[in-house]
Amino acid sequence: MSGWIKCSDRLPEEIKADYLIVCESGEVALSEYVYDDTEGWGFWYDPYATHWMPLPSPPTE
Repeated sequence: MSGWIKCSDRLPEEIKADYLIVCESGEVALSEYVYDDTEGWGFWYDPYATHWMPLPSPPTE
């Protein structure tokens, strides 16, 4: 399992903002998902995002 999740299957629920690097046709772009927990909705700034992955935990040292 690669850890990537299809946006059509599930979107982040507990994340305020998350970033995703998208590689398409040799180009690299930055996408952002923003979730509003007070309103219960979220959206992608880049409409071409197809997959996302939770960020790893930060280092402890």
